Amino acid sequence: MINFYHRFIPQAASLLLPLHDALRKPQPRQLIGWTTDMDHAFTSCKAALADATMPSHPKPNAPIALTTDASDQAVGAVLEQYVQGVWQPLAFFSKRLRPPEQKYSTFDRELLRLYLAIRHFRFFLEGRPFTAYTDHKPLVGAMSKLSDPWTARQQRHLAFISEFTTDIMHVSGKSNIVADCLSRPALNNVILDIDYDAMAKAQKEDKDSHVHSQVVNIPVPAKRFSHLLIDLVGPLPPSEGFSHLMTISDRTTRWPEAIPLNNTSTTDCARALIRHWISEGGSQFTSTLWNEISQQQGVQIHRTTAYHPQSNDLIERFHRTLKAALKARLQGPNWADELPWVLLGLRTAPKEDLGTSAAELVYGTPLCVPGEFIDPTPKPLHACAPNDPFSTCVRNLSPLPTSHHGLPSSSSVPQALRDAQFVFIRHDGHRGPLRRPYDGPFRVVASGDKTFRIMVGSREEVVSTDRLKAAHVDLTGPVTVAQPPRRGRPPLQQAEPAAEDKTPESAPPRQQPCLTRSGRAVHLPPRFR
Repeated sequence: MINFYHRFIPQAASLLLPLHDALRKPQPRQLIGWTTDMDHAFTSCKAALADATMPSHPKPNAPIALTTDASDQAVGAVLEQYVQGVWQPLAFFSKRLRPPEQKYSTFDRELLRLYLAIRHFRFFLEGRPFTAYTDHKPLVGAMSKLSDPWTARQQRHLAFISEFTTDIMHVSGKSNIVADCLSRPALNNVILDIDYDAMAKAQKEDKDSHVHSQVVNIPVPAKRFSHLLIDLVGPLPPSEGFSHLMTISDRTTRWPEAIPLNNTSTTDCARALIRHWISEGGSQFTSTLWNEISQQQGVQIHRTTAYHPQSNDLIERFHRTLKAALKARLQGPNWADELPWVLLGLRTAPKEDLGTSAAELVYGTPLCVPGEFIDPTPKPLHACAPNDPFSTCVRNLSPLPTSHHGLPSSSSVPQALRDAQFVFIRHDGHRGPLRRPYDGPFRVVASGDKTFRIMVGSREEVVSTDRLKAAHVDLTGPVTVAQPPRRGRPPLQQAEPAAEDKTPESAPPRQQPCLTRSGRAVHLPPRFR
């Protein structure tokens, strides 16, 4: 109402200045400190609004209008006159609906508000032309529409309204400010109590509102084989004693490597000595033995976050191509024999983003494939000239970043998640049919653009931003932090007491089985035992 009658309040901008400044200064999640100046400004605004909306002296020849509105609990109306291009208030009306009236349909409530408003201002409206404004459009044509079977109550209300006016016009809801404010007394009793437990339960059950952070391009080093990615594939069908594949890929040249393994123990995985690589966060790559070998060889380890294969993007995409190629070549279960031919094809195939093959970036010339021994091939387009040294050719190559496909339409981290002190973590592993998609809440230790450091139980974990959701909890009191689900086998039961501590009991004698002449045991029915 202050905004609607702003032009009738003298020096309204000066009165509202402390309140506007208080709304402009605070940062997100920062409480507003109520000061003496703000309290004085609020009191002055209420007094100025009362003076501005004080009924004006009516003029007999001025056009008048009756604007009404209704809510679920009350109806409201304002009677105004049009003087010198400005609508001036003459009187206000509001009435709380009775319980039976609150159950009326929308049309019946809108018709009731107009009926009650005209009956309230009958002394002023009788014998004068006026326009009734409503934000309910079906009410505009109610006077001229005869086809609908009106109820007895509707007929009485329409007959009473037609005795005073038939000029009913529609006004949009956003323009019907004063009457709308008078018809909603519940706005003065705003419920400040928030059920944080119910909100947390709804957040953990919501499986649609996931966070998609912005995809970050990983810089491609100019030096070959200085940034490698490593991962495991399997278990696969047994072939010559092998059941897994250890895959390695160079980020600069896209050179693929696949090593068959008979098991995925740390000892077997630690045999690959690499200068600088990125691996997934499997237990084979996070053990003490693996870390000690990496320190001895001067290798720097970068681990990916759990359930976030996008961090190991190049090697994860290579897995799809490798499996598809093995399926295309397999004639039986022996995939180990087909692996060298598949790797040869992947190394010699031109890359769309690079414009060349991985073999040319490594050796400076294409590899010789079996087809070249049959048909002569023209000179490769990307091969180095005979008089150009290999080092010069490789030195002139510029690294190209990897391409991204299938990005989500909206990639942004909500501000509520950036400022959150507690978060929910999406459970991307095997989930039972009744388990909620999110676990938590857990306390945030440090936040970043792509990862968060979160205290899960008694240990600190690094979790990808895409798996997180801000937890709206009551920070005024202690917050109950969830405990992570227990991993591994259940604890052993308490040992039974020693045999000597038990009182010996007489065991029933064991009955010898009855054997036939052929030596087979006879199993008698229970009734004959």
